[in-house]
Amino acid sequence: MPQVRYKIYSLSASALMAYAQGGAESGYAFTLNAKATEKCKVLSSLHEQQDCALLFQTMCVLRGDNYQLPMEDTLISDLSDVICYVDFSNIFDRNAAQNRHAVRQKKAESMFRPEGIVLDFGAGPCRYLAFERSNSMSRKAQISFVREDIYEPLRRRIMLDMKIGSCQLSKLYAYNGLMLSGGTRLDGIEIDKPHRVIVIDNEESSVWNVPVITVIDKFMPLFPAFWRQGPSQEKTRTFDQFKTLLKKDFRWESQAFERYA
Repeated sequence: MPQVRYKIYSLSASALMAYAQGGAESGYAFTLNAKATEKCKVLSSLHEQQDCALLFQTMCVLRGDNYQLPMEDTLISDLSDVICYVDFSNIFDRNAAQNRHAVRQKKAESMFRPEGIVLDFGAGPCRYLAFERSNSMSRKAQISFVREDIYEPLRRRIMLDMKIGSCQLSKLYAYNGLMLSGGTRLDGIEIDKPHRVIVIDNEESSVWNVPVITVIDKFMPLFPAFWRQGPSQEKTRTFDQFKTLLKKDFRWESQAFERYA
């Protein structure tokens, strides 16, 4: 299979903050020209992304549903001013009790407003809106931003034009994030034909005699009763219950326990 990669720039959210305009009360705005956008690119990044379902669907928005992947190893630059990745590492994992961290987090939050951010990758200033991220990107505190004119048609494509009401957002974001996971496109399987999709029951089973560790703590070697044998559905004990049992069985004073817990 050909190795298809896309030219997509990675930007540093910390660098973008240097161009924040406005105040904390009304939120911050970001309007960067080509020179400023260039300065915000992550120097250590190759600015290349492997093929995935979302990037292919973005190309279909740009080139039409008849778009076909190249048949040889290719670096596609069509999306270099359509999608970008923004790195928010070392921002939201800091203590907001410190004023400088609170201000940085406020600036970062403003990038997620409906107004988005304005960037210029060389073809003129365009507005970009926060979009999706894969599980790997979430762990790295990264998220994709999509050009405003592409945002809605692309969102409708990956949602199969479904309108979602009340739902568990974490699951919705997780499923959408799969579109950014690397993979290989297979054509010609015609999954939409009758009898091509099989739905099976979600069976449940109880497994016995499986060791279940319900509490792990520095006191575990002193309290082996918490290594349990039983069904995997067994309820775990809370840490408060653990402390109560320790004080009862070992006659430890509360203050002594709190000092070592």
